[in-house]
Amino acid sequence: MASVELYSETVPQVLTFPEHATSGSFSAGDLVKIATNGKVQIATDGVITGIARRGYSGTENTVQEVELIDPNAIYSARYKASATAQSLAGDCLDFTFTVGGHTLNETSATTDVYCVGLDPRDAVGTSGGRLLVRFFGTLLTATGT
Repeated sequence: MASVELYSETVPQVLTFPEHATSGSFSAGDLVKIATNGKVQIATDGVITGIARRGYSGTENTVQEVELIDPNAIYSARYKASATAQSLAGDCLDFTFTVGGHTLNETSATTDVYCVGLDPRDAVGTSGGRLLVRFFGTLLTATGT
């Protein structure tokens, strides 16, 4: 299952970027960023460009498709291994960037997204259930190393 997926009924913009050689693997559906050298790698707190459409190949300059994040769209992402609750709506959350299993947590010092509701595909109280979120536009303009 993808770590993050587009929930809104919009058509994503997809661009291609060469793969970074040494900056960590990622799976299809993981969040990625564009490094200062213009190559794609796994995302980090506060620096997210989009969602990888294929997994990391390990070969520098392999072309990777990236679904750009739309700050106006709604995305679905897994909450940490705790029960979801309606009180999460309106909270600011951060991602833990685990390859193939990004999760959201509300206790970090930085903020990647805010919760706009619970994903109706999971019952309220589901441990590791999905949340509906929107990305902060400010983190989408940064590049990382």
